[in-house]
Amino acid sequence: MKCLCCGKPLNENTNASFWHDACVKKFFFTKKLPSMDLSDEILERYVNENVKKGISVAGVQKKISLQLTHDNNLRLTLVNYPTGYILKPQVSEYSSLPEAEYLVMRMAFETGIKTVPFALLMMKDNSYAFITRRVDRILISKKSLKTHMLAMEDFCQLSGRLTADKYHGSYEQCAKIISRYSINSGLDLSELFFRIVFSYAVGNSDMHLKNFSLIETAPGSRQYVLSSAYDLLPVNIILPEDEDQFALTLNGKKRNIRRKDFLTFAENSQIPIKSAEKIINQVVSLKDTYLSMCRDSYLPDNMKSELEQLITARISVLNS
Repeated sequence: MKCLCCGKPLNENTNASFWHDACVKKFFFTKKLPSMDLSDEILERYVNENVKKGISVAGVQKKISLQLTHDNNLRLTLVNYPTGYILKPQVSEYSSLPEAEYLVMRMAFETGIKTVPFALLMMKDNSYAFITRRVDRILISKKSLKTHMLAMEDFCQLSGRLTADKYHGSYEQCAKIISRYSINSGLDLSELFFRIVFSYAVGNSDMHLKNFSLIETAPGSRQYVLSSAYDLLPVNIILPEDEDQFALTLNGKKRNIRRKDFLTFAENSQIPIKSAEKIINQVVSLKDTYLSMCRDSYLPDNMKSELEQLITARISVLNS
């Protein structure tokens, strides 16, 4: 068994949480894993109610806000406003979404992409739930768990679009937003390119305007950089009926993407061609790593096979 946070092997004496003690401390800032006495039925009812109220974030996967409370016992508590953690439980509509997101986020991390803190939790019914810690909350007291908030704006907001229009736009427009607002525009443009290439390689076709954000460097600084990556899923195998390879256009296209389209995007976005080629080649070089991670993942066998085939085909395109 591997740690559900860092993915590294656990020793035989590890407790039933399936987390390393060090990972618990790093993720929750506590010595032990917080309890969460919630049945699958309660979670499903809460999610369905809040989808109707508009509280849950729109997208493929249902999301719930959690607050870490610290009374007599450490506990993750459901709340209906954005707080420190986001939980994504299993849903009946799609198979193994938590496992799929965990895998692709770990692939991104191994690739060198900056990601938000993420992990899996084992629920009472032995199913997995995906959990992530919000990066727009800065812990100021480990004892009281009080936080400061960082301003964080997604690209839908920064482009003056409504949430309903999050699929209307291009990655070239995303590059312009970074060039206009980021204090580290050169590095952030390379990071944007890295994420786009990686997302293509693993079938993440849902990188819309709300899945990119700029975040303050410090509370009240009014200086912004590209936030860590979040919401990375192999959507092309989860929703195979959707033939788009991207959520936004790249070089005017969402389908039939080729290596030259990435290089044209780089040229049009002031990303040096040598840097762009190096990033593409780095993703290509990790093909065997991605396939190995896929085989060792918690996905069911049919999804493993589908994702392996997709990655093999996409890497071939990037390498052509």
